Amino acid sequence: EFDIDGTIRETCDNAGKLKVVYDRPRKNTVKVLLLMDSGGSMDYYSRLCSMLFQAVSKSSHFKDLQVFYFHNCIYSKVYTDPQLRPKSVIPTEWILKNLSSEYKVIIVGELLDPSYYNYGARDNITGIEWLTRFREKYPHLVWLNPSERPYWGGWWAKTYDIIRKDFDMYDLSIDGLNAALKKLMVNR
Repeated sequence: EFDIDGTIRETCDNAGKLKVVYDRPRKNTVKVLLLMDSGGSMDYYSRLCSMLFQAVSKSSHFKDLQVFYFHNCIYSKVYTDPQLRPKSVIPTEWILKNLSSEYKVIIVGELLDPSYYNYGARDNITGIEWLTRFREKYPHLVWLNPSERPYWGGWWAKTYDIIRKDFDMYDLSIDGLNAALKKLMVNR
């Protein structure tokens, strides 16, 4: 890449004789793991999530982008397509073993029922345990929630509060995205 400041500096130091300076091009070093809730209550937000996915996937700002889908909460398996077809299953443990902790993790979803994250799959590992594993492995993790905290309280608000306490949660909005990205880029 052409270094304008360096060229001016070197040309001045060289008594006005042009000396062109080049910098090594910047390399994309950011690795992103995007985990998106799909189906059920998320159907209402499918258009918004689709726009987010398209923006992320078309971006050339990442060295690597891995996208997986889940339903309600992350359990022992995730999917490579939003329709959650059985042939697209990937063991969640594979992600934790193969994607290094340098990945920036974005979870998109709303968790309105405590049974989702307390529910144990066949392996008897609950959703909240899987979420905790992600939080422990990936220091740069944010949660984007497409819905506001339920104002009527009850279990729905309690679940929202539990997740917000354990994860850096942001609204799925322009302001929320900006704040989440700033959080992801800060060294811990």
